[in-house]
Amino acid sequence: MSVIPEKPLVISPTLASTIGLEEAILLHLLQECVSHSTAVSSNGYDWTTVSSQRILSLTPFWEEEDIRRYSSSLHEKGLLLIGGGPFSSNQDFRFAFNERTKIEPRSLANQNAFSKTVSTTKPNSAKTIGVNWQPSQDALRQLSQLGVTKEFALQQIPQFVAYWNERNVPRHSWESKFIKEVWRQWQQEETLNNRRRKEISVTDQWQPSSDALDILTIKGGINKNFVEDAIPEFILYWRDRGDVSSTWDSKFIHHVRRQWQFFTGIMDQDTMPKIINAQWRPKEAVYDVLQMANIGRPFAEKTLPEFILYWQENGSAQCSWSTKFLQYVKRQWAYQSKLVMENSNGKQQRHSKGRIRDRSIIEKLSDRSWAS
Repeated sequence: MSVIPEKPLVISPTLASTIGLEEAILLHLLQECVSHSTAVSSNGYDWTTVSSQRILSLTPFWEEEDIRRYSSSLHEKGLLLIGGGPFSSNQDFRFAFNERTKIEPRSLANQNAFSKTVSTTKPNSAKTIGVNWQPSQDALRQLSQLGVTKEFALQQIPQFVAYWNERNVPRHSWESKFIKEVWRQWQQEETLNNRRRKEISVTDQWQPSSDALDILTIKGGINKNFVEDAIPEFILYWRDRGDVSSTWDSKFIHHVRRQWQFFTGIMDQDTMPKIINAQWRPKEAVYDVLQMANIGRPFAEKTLPEFILYWQENGSAQCSWSTKFLQYVKRQWAYQSKLVMENSNGKQQRHSKGRIRDRSIIEKLSDRSWAS
């Protein structure tokens, strides 16, 4: 039985190194679509219309946005003509290969193919830009084929004109310059928007990914229970701040590593089991760890008498009362924060899924064998 379940893609290494691997893959797939479709000649080009869903099924490793970006890149390089707007899952994709350029793979790197796709008329002599300069409808149409909206292109005109008018630099084709500049601005805007779309806020249901847990517990050697105890405090702190980010796992890893470094230092100092007495006080490093967890020292000191009284009555001996106290304060702080949150949100909020999740987190904060 073959490990390759379907027809493999055959990509030219030279073409991939010249125009990019993703562009070469898409170009090959479009060529396959042409060979299985009927082209329609128009203005000297053979246009092919393919269902967008068909292209998406051929590229399960890409999203709609990826295909739109790579097809626009092929258009920019002068290899592909796009009709009817950029690639979209809501409409068929109409395209034609720019056969008039006669570009062979080995000569692509030495040609400015993009400028050949800009169908503007160059004047006989270069001239400076006028204060009332406006791009033609043909330039706006070409930007639309690259995926740039008309509104965005028009917004760039004042800045473009003012910038080049101040420099008083003559050019043969201001439209060609405008198209390239707007396309560059659009790509930057799209990159920024993609980054913003990935930014989220921390919710009650947030959990570190399995990769983050593996980095901490398996590769970092940090006790799993210690990592789990750090989750509630991390959620409560960042949820109250209201920040958004696309790197919560990285923040959590850094948060736990800093605490673990201090925590292991505390444990290394205590080796012999002993019974707690009324004069016992935690090491200063405990308050440092709590501060990193955004738990104030006054709160920790407030819980100290109850902690000492309980373990005096219990009579158990522990190797490290400081680590035991650290875990106890974290549990009490998370529990109190839960009660405050429930009281502020009302009875209805207490019965929501979020509160059920909070309850399960608090229940997990029971005494740990690692703190013994």
